[in-house]
Amino acid sequence: MHPDDGAAGDGVAVARDGEVTLDVVIEDEGHSGRGRLTVLRFSWRPDDPLAVDLLLSAQPDHPALPRGSWIVLRDFLRYGLSEATGDGSVRIRPDALRDRVWFELERFGRPACMSVARGRVQSFLDRTDEQVPCGGERSDAAIEDLLNRLLQR
Repeated sequence: MHPDDGAAGDGVAVARDGEVTLDVVIEDEGHSGRGRLTVLRFSWRPDDPLAVDLLLSAQPDHPALPRGSWIVLRDFLRYGLSEATGDGSVRIRPDALRDRVWFELERFGRPACMSVARGRVQSFLDRTDEQVPCGGERSDAAIEDLLNRLLQR
């Protein structure tokens, strides 16, 4: 799958509570049929600063389209901008030639694979850093919260 990065700007939104989100429309070359979109949402909250939630959804929902949710470490997302990372349910690798970042998301059946413009992922990370700087999230409570969320999956 290839994304439709059509809109001007980075598309990153910051809510009053500090939640940072980025929605990327994934183009599937017409396989989903008319009027259907597949969207990859990146979501980060300052009260859980180590984790980034990834949500793949179809709009409107359709059982034949890829969907699911994953959690990735914010640092792994950052590493994925310049080197391949991940060995679990989320694998990330840069594509320097196309200035994109590829995501392979494990799910039932075949993994969902898609790319996102590198600049959009970098903008998302920059906005999270404005809320909680990289390295500033290291606390026992943050680590415990992340572990609890990972173990619930």
